[in-house]
Amino acid sequence: MNRLILVFFVALYACGGSKPNERVAVQPVIRTVKPDYAKGFSIDVLADSTRRIVFMNLEAPGETLQVIHWKPRPLTTIGCLSTTHIPFLLALEKLDLLKGAGFADRLRDSVVTAKVNSGSIQNLTAGNELDPEVVFAVNPEILFVYPFGGAGYEKFLQRGIGCVQVSEYLERHPLGRAEWIKVFGTLLQCEQKADSIFHSIETEYMRIRDNNKGLSTGKTMFLASMDGDRWAVSPANSFIAQLIEDAGATYHFRDSTSTGNVVLSFESFFMAAGKADFWGKIIYTEEEPTLQVFTENDARLLSLAPVVNQHLFYCNALRDDYHGQALLEPHVLLNDLVGIVSEQPDSTFNYHYFRPWKSYNPNLAE
Repeated sequence: MNRLILVFFVALYACGGSKPNERVAVQPVIRTVKPDYAKGFSIDVLADSTRRIVFMNLEAPGETLQVIHWKPRPLTTIGCLSTTHIPFLLALEKLDLLKGAGFADRLRDSVVTAKVNSGSIQNLTAGNELDPEVVFAVNPEILFVYPFGGAGYEKFLQRGIGCVQVSEYLERHPLGRAEWIKVFGTLLQCEQKADSIFHSIETEYMRIRDNNKGLSTGKTMFLASMDGDRWAVSPANSFIAQLIEDAGATYHFRDSTSTGNVVLSFESFFMAAGKADFWGKIIYTEEEPTLQVFTENDARLLSLAPVVNQHLFYCNALRDDYHGQALLEPHVLLNDLVGIVSEQPDSTFNYHYFRPWKSYNPNLAE
């Protein structure tokens, strides 16, 4: 409890509200923004036009992660720790405010990378950690960070840098992840624009879903990748499972739920995967993927039904911005999966992120 109170008051001070020990007058709530899909935040509009943003701990239901009392004002400098935060800024046309970005070498958007290369956006990370000296040099008014940074963020808060803990990546619904644009819109004074953008995304997603809702394929799909000497599959309560169900297929591991991936021994994975129709995978490769890349050079997997029937699909995250722009394009991800499960040829279907494996390399023997 003490940690939460500390986060509340320090964040309140850093984000332009009252001083830490100053009592804040309680203002009536005149409107509440309750997300339709996201579970990680809510926004209250108060009578004095300030905003109270409550962030929930998505890994511990019922626990509050952070509360920010925000007085709307123009910002001049912001920073982002995650590459997934950048699409929100691009969509809201607020990229010019960004002066520091974590993992800048992994950014995919050409406009953003040009700014990194020119030095107008600094890389805030060294290895996998925030570099405090660079953060202090950039001195953002707001620093969008991962949640659960704990005491690691206190040094920034004490220097007047407001840390906003964004956990969009933990949302279980694809539209829930995109709906975090409303948080960015609130803090960057473009709430109506954020609402309009999300409404367009939702409308297109629902159009694609509803067009396929009555056309149940009866086919099963799943995603799995190697994890050490075992295989990790996305659980049934994951956003990819939701995408697959909305595409008209059935998620193959629909009886598994977890806060993270479900890790299986080879034997368990082999027995379960052999009964599925489609197997998908997120890959990272500079070269054109081969069947060996997909099966991790394990010849035993060549006998699985999805391999034999050429029902493999995946996204090359080194080529396509799966961990960036795809966040605001759940409708595009959904459309890809619709094409895959209905076996649309890549010559006539516009695949963007997920593609049938045959569209990468049509020769299974290679």
